[in-house]
Amino acid sequence: MKRVLAVIFAAILLASFVGPGFVSAEEVQVYKQDFTFKIILLPNGSANITMTSVWLGPKEEIDKQIESILNETQNGNMTLEEAIKKFEQEQLARYIQGLTQAGVKLVNESMKSYGIEEGNNITLVFNTIALDYARYYSYDHYWELWVDPTRGYGSMMVPDTGFPFGIEANNTFIVVLPPNATLLSYPKPFVKQYNQSRFEVESSADGNTVVVRSYIYLEPWLTPDGYKALFGDYNDYYIRYKTPYEGVEHYEKSITNEYVTLDIYANGTVRLHMKDEYVEPLRDVIARKAEIVSYGVQNVTEYILRTYSLALGYQGAIVDGGKVTILGLNETTAPLVIDAEYTLRNFTRYENGSYVYTFDPTLGMADSLTSRSEYEVNNTLYLTLNLSDGGDFLEIPSNISRELKGNRFTMTVVREGNTLKITSNVYIRYGAQPEDVKALLANYTSATVRYTLPAEGANGGMSDTQKMVAAIAAVLIIALAIAFWKKR
Repeated sequence: MKRVLAVIFAAILLASFVGPGFVSAEEVQVYKQDFTFKIILLPNGSANITMTSVWLGPKEEIDKQIESILNETQNGNMTLEEAIKKFEQEQLARYIQGLTQAGVKLVNESMKSYGIEEGNNITLVFNTIALDYARYYSYDHYWELWVDPTRGYGSMMVPDTGFPFGIEANNTFIVVLPPNATLLSYPKPFVKQYNQSRFEVESSADGNTVVVRSYIYLEPWLTPDGYKALFGDYNDYYIRYKTPYEGVEHYEKSITNEYVTLDIYANGTVRLHMKDEYVEPLRDVIARKAEIVSYGVQNVTEYILRTYSLALGYQGAIVDGGKVTILGLNETTAPLVIDAEYTLRNFTRYENGSYVYTFDPTLGMADSLTSRSEYEVNNTLYLTLNLSDGGDFLEIPSNISRELKGNRFTMTVVREGNTLKITSNVYIRYGAQPEDVKALLANYTSATVRYTLPAEGANGGMSDTQKMVAAIAAVLIIALAIAFWKKR
């Protein structure tokens, strides 16, 4: 939600007052704005928010916008009051749509405009109650409020040639903490210059009020490299505070199940069956299903098939055949299932007379978090290896059970004759910090199974050249193949 909300704030600056044809082909303009975002926090984390946007220039563009509003009064179609009201309702709908899409729950929304009759500037004042705007984390026993001094420019998509206009914005964030709150931290001063472009932040705290100010000047045609230079190192987005009372946590669960089965034949050939289930959050699962349908199920199936094949090839395997099936598309509450099956040669590494299979029982999660977890995560890998008659397991992983601050990692290993069943689970609490997750998992990102096959069949291992590229784990192959669909 944070990235989407940042882009919404940038869009408010770019499009609050002007339409798609606002850039003059003859003259490069610099759009100037003062933006004030006041947040009065309530004890339950909801907030009375007021966004005030003052469009200051260029003057000719303001005049054009005012003229388009006043044109509604021609021929007696509308009174001046009705034309202004129509403009306000259009802007209100834009704000509501953008904030709602970003996951902000709104009530009692209103919009008021000023300056249209006078003609000097256009000011919009948007007010609403945002429910659960500050988040409480029992993980750290504090509240966290996200503010973005970059106004979204730190994360928005920028054309290779930049935008054909400049931006100058003075931004002020005023945050009033609830009664009896204790301020823990807030954004620190920051300055970055790139050519003529500049981004700077300053902040202060007085009693229960925090004020964060930022100045942004973006020269016309500023390239993506310029945006990166200005905003790429900035990561100070949070105001954190404690209260004598606990809050109510609002979060979704992220649940995935990954099933990997290796049927290993006497000649070393492997039948690899992978089934990935995306269970929750249901909203994301439904969105992924809709994307698949919109792209075309056959197109997506072929894309995944090719991606799996490429990943397996990079591992050094020879793909003799494969198929992919997507399940659950027509069932709203059913998991999204990607089911793939391949027949492979040279899939496992052959060294010193035995085969070696390496995988990541943490499902790649040791370094997956770059900020605190916004979900309660529960991911499980079910790995089964079936050896042909005469095969034998020489080395298998040990059982593992670890816990750190309520985050858990477990791996259970059960051997039944020529079958090895491994179940690994990673549970991450809502609000978990990335350093805690890394400390929990860092020493367990690789596990090894070593086995032999009947002597007459021990000819399917990798060559010396292939050994050099064979260290990719099966779970990482899966991650490569389905990364397109994990866009959280």
